[in-house]
Amino acid sequence: MSMPAVQFDMELILENFTRGASKDYNIFLGQLSDPEINDDNLVKYLNGLRHCITSLDRTHEMLVGKVLRLDWAGRRQAVVQVYQSLLLNLVSVHTDYLKAGLRMIVAQFLPKAKDFMTEDEESTRAIQDSVRKKHDVIFINLHTLLKAIAQIIPMTPVLLLPLLSEHFPYLKKETYIQECYVKNLLQVTHYIPSIRQRVLELVVDRMIKLDVRCPRHLVEEAESQEDMEDGDIFDLEDGGSKKSLFHQSDEGYISRLGASARPMKHKEADRLDIMMDLVFSYMHNTCYTNGELDWETTKLLYREMLMIFERIILPTYASCHVQFIMFYLCSIKESICEGFIDYLWKKVQDPNTAAIFRQVAVAYMGSLLARGKFVPLSMVKTCLDLMTKWIHSYLDHSSQDTVHADITHHAPFYSVCQSLFYVFVFRNKDLIEMKRGYKWVESLNFQRIITSRLNPLRVISPLIVKTFASITRMHQLAFCDTVIDRNNRMILPISGDSSTSWAGRETKMLDTFFPFDPYLLSRSGRFIISHYQEFQGNLEEENPETSDEEEEDMFAEEAARSVENSLMLPFCNTLAEKSTVDFMNYGTSPGFKHH
Repeated sequence: MSMPAVQFDMELILENFTRGASKDYNIFLGQLSDPEINDDNLVKYLNGLRHCITSLDRTHEMLVGKVLRLDWAGRRQAVVQVYQSLLLNLVSVHTDYLKAGLRMIVAQFLPKAKDFMTEDEESTRAIQDSVRKKHDVIFINLHTLLKAIAQIIPMTPVLLLPLLSEHFPYLKKETYIQECYVKNLLQVTHYIPSIRQRVLELVVDRMIKLDVRCPRHLVEEAESQEDMEDGDIFDLEDGGSKKSLFHQSDEGYISRLGASARPMKHKEADRLDIMMDLVFSYMHNTCYTNGELDWETTKLLYREMLMIFERIILPTYASCHVQFIMFYLCSIKESICEGFIDYLWKKVQDPNTAAIFRQVAVAYMGSLLARGKFVPLSMVKTCLDLMTKWIHSYLDHSSQDTVHADITHHAPFYSVCQSLFYVFVFRNKDLIEMKRGYKWVESLNFQRIITSRLNPLRVISPLIVKTFASITRMHQLAFCDTVIDRNNRMILPISGDSSTSWAGRETKMLDTFFPFDPYLLSRSGRFIISHYQEFQGNLEEENPETSDEEEEDMFAEEAARSVENSLMLPFCNTLAEKSTVDFMNYGTSPGFKHH
């Protein structure tokens, strides 16, 4: 049943309401609430209200509330224009309504589920173009209004930021809702640049929370299962039995990300993939104008992202992908990469920084030097020089009373050693083949490091030790086998003295933490693939008779031992849920916050 018609004179309706005659006023409220209201009538009502703006004070909160709840952004352009004009005038004259107006706009950044949800989950994930185009029109209209409000009311950013945080969809909301909201948040920063860093912080914080909910081994399992179902498995050497030395994800990495960017099977990973792709696109479009790098804009973005890295990414335990934001930024220009490495190295050297953050910083540094194709060899050489000089200085000043590996008191030292060996394993060929490269590598004096009282080979990743030993033996740069054999014997219990002698104790292992391990997300991987260095190496030379199957077992066994012996503090998550063969994934890092 339709509402009774009212002779429309907005000024008279408001005047009668003030005098206590509310019949026409209530009828008008009913007409505004009618979901079947047509565009022509709506334009008439809105125009009438627009001419009575000064009268719409707090006594008419109910009426203004009806206006704010109108479904206007997807209607004809005539409705959109008059509504935008009405709301702009309303919040200008009556700033009490500003927060409610902003809330209405932000709430519509989230598409209504009924517009795209179906009973078929796969169909829901594959949103039709017509639905996207409809929502794009709505979002454009919303941003046009928000931009106009921000231009005339200076306090808009202050009220807007809490609303943007408040309306961020829950982690389990549909991927398309998450996508639309993040896209709209990033769009806001184009016309309200003063809040860009805070908005990016909101987005990164949400991505971090998603990232830690999709551990690497679960994402790999989900994707591997799909590949087996589709018959689309990677053709590895020897029938797929030969695994990458440094991470199972390295093998087939390029071919996987180079394929069509299909949705991820792991739901949280799929949502994260969409968000990462949006952020990478945003960063690219911010830094480049018509294909040319805007250096001043890029520097500003880097400074903002570095602060976000410091606050959110660096202290977070078990993220696998969000940190690639910094990887991508470093790939844009060499001076950014140099600046980021300088920031990390200063943190490593700073004795006032907590030990765990010094360890994490050098892990980021080592992982970037090893994995970034864009990192020039001269920069790698300079960084290895810095690391080895710091290590030798540390050995010079370490107490002569130290007679064994002691990760509790020297954790940053061992982390620097591990990163040094890791980078050398990745880049040794290039370093040795450069002019006078062999002489330079000799000057690093690896032999002194490995034979020192602090005994770094005792506590760093067994597989890094094994590979580093193989390479340095082959080039006669250091001889690790004696130290390794002695360390292995120290693990064995000694009859009659195992409870008191050092030889009978079990040494804690250093975390195998390298943040730029292979990137698994399919869509956003397009921004990483061309800049990413896969591991190129082989360990079989020392024992060619070892079968592939035995080799895999050996790697898994060593990795498991590394994980089981990892240094853990009471407030860290257990590693029981992590894959034992995934040893180049994040180890348990004491002091990391959990989401």
